[in-house]
Amino acid sequence: MLLTAETLASWVLPFGLPPGPMATAARELAHHLARFDDRPRAGIIEIVAGDLPGDGFLVTVAANHVELRGDSPRGCLNAAYWLLEQLGFAWVEPGATGTRFVPGKGLAEGDHRENPAFARRTLVLGNDALHDEWAEWLQWASRNRLNDIFFHDTPPSRLDRGPAVRPEHADDIAADGSGWLFERWDAESSAIRGAASKAGMTIQFGGHHLPALLERVQFADHPDWFPVRNGVRDSRYNLCVSSEGGVAHVRVRARAFFERFAGADVYHLFGDDIRGGGWCECGRCADMSPSDQALFATNILAEVLAEAAPAARIAHLAYHDTLLPPTSVQPRNNVSLLFAPRERCYAHAINDPACERNVSQYWTAFTDLLPLFANDPARIDVFEYYSDAILFKWLAPPSLDVLPADARAYASAGAGNLQNLMVSPRPWIGPPWHAWWMARCAWDPETTVEAALAHFCAAAYPGHVALMATYYELQERAYRLVLDLHDLHPSVRRDVLDFSTEPSETMRTKVVELVEAALLFDELRRRIRNLNGPSMATERRQAELVWHVVAHLAHRMAAWQLSVQGSDHSGRAGHLAEASTHQEWLADWDRGSNPPAYANLSRYLLSAMRHYTGLLA
Repeated sequence: MLLTAETLASWVLPFGLPPGPMATAARELAHHLARFDDRPRAGIIEIVAGDLPGDGFLVTVAANHVELRGDSPRGCLNAAYWLLEQLGFAWVEPGATGTRFVPGKGLAEGDHRENPAFARRTLVLGNDALHDEWAEWLQWASRNRLNDIFFHDTPPSRLDRGPAVRPEHADDIAADGSGWLFERWDAESSAIRGAASKAGMTIQFGGHHLPALLERVQFADHPDWFPVRNGVRDSRYNLCVSSEGGVAHVRVRARAFFERFAGADVYHLFGDDIRGGGWCECGRCADMSPSDQALFATNILAEVLAEAAPAARIAHLAYHDTLLPPTSVQPRNNVSLLFAPRERCYAHAINDPACERNVSQYWTAFTDLLPLFANDPARIDVFEYYSDAILFKWLAPPSLDVLPADARAYASAGAGNLQNLMVSPRPWIGPPWHAWWMARCAWDPETTVEAALAHFCAAAYPGHVALMATYYELQERAYRLVLDLHDLHPSVRRDVLDFSTEPSETMRTKVVELVEAALLFDELRRRIRNLNGPSMATERRQAELVWHVVAHLAHRMAAWQLSVQGSDHSGRAGHLAEASTHQEWLADWDRGSNPPAYANLSRYLLSAMRHYTGLLA
């Protein structure tokens, strides 16, 4: 017998299940199967939970009986979602319209066992607009078998804002320039914790908030609490970790932080988000590397957390100039690693031997960090950027090949948690394949991209399955041209995709690649211009936006190359005019179509675009 959704809809569901993921599993089955006509009760569905630490499951299908046996209560919920997926359901974007059903699918009798590659699989909600939709995104993440949600704060919220209320209008939000996660948590933490509990999901909370624990206004009375730079005390960035007074003050403020934002399983209080110069050079700190100072500060917070929330953990961020392992400080037991390779090359897998940048600068650093955390998967988290439209300049790479290869590498090295930062200056226009694909790869890195594309496109773009699968494959080719960093030197003051001029030969190569990519994205938007059906209207808008971004980058880089060469002034002026045209299209779109909640990121990125373009005028 082949079990179908229509058949299962008539079967008897269990009742009286304990609250939490098991009861949610029964509700989700009933909710999704309600679309089918009621028929005579021909079989029964059982939901059984074990007490194992993982959330794998066994689904057993017989003639008149289906058993969903989870290794844990969350495993039962994963089993329900897996079963629904085998029968034709898919969740391609959050909200009711994102639930799709593809008829004609079924599941054979027998035992079907599934185990995830990573014990924890995290969706990171990275900015206010996404926090506004946390309930829809949490549900979407759960349905796609992610089991952890991270409320990350970009840009950082103000810890001492008082009774202020988030502005309604984009200009006012942009002028304020800060995030509003703290106010969100104050108002809705009970609802967030309740929703996560029902789904069997853990919660992470925080961001770059270490500096907020030492208010900058304290500098006037206590300059010794602040870092020494170039021989003088400096009120900017982090703290002097050797200052007893500064450390004592941070302890008090940290306790208040953990008490105010109670209820998370993992906390994040990162240092300032800068590359270089963020830590102290005083006599007592000088022998400590940035990594040592960052871990020392994290240990201080961990001591306070152990008292305030003994079951919670806090993350040590390996990122920018704290990427290398500390040499003089050991992490406390409630400190976990958060490896965040932001400046890596996303045209290659993290351990691809063909990419010197990834292997020598990032993969080696990651593997060197593991012994510091006892090679314990429960303490080894990877913070990846597959859905980061700040890093990717408003773009949304599909990562068809890189993402599963990354997942295989991280899993084989012993990571226990793969996280995907979703942060953006604009909404995801259309189904966010990149986030959906990450959820698939975090569960099973061996899944094939061909099968995944067929499954996703059948649900997201009915009537255009083969065409849209090819569309994503062509996108992959175009994005590789944008993302390949080759041996370009990193630039301290520019973001990754602002590139650099050295080596000059590589810069010339990069310009050629960007021009080719812009042509490919132009072709892609033309391919779908006249297609109709669910998701196609939004996909067309997304394709238009992406083309303008890449065309802007291509023309700006071409003008920069000519400027460096000191020749062809008319050609440079032409490229600058084109770059400005595409930039202004984005600005018009931002003013006319972008929801206001994105303004504290979109206006900043548009300002950076104008700045770098203006330097070439």
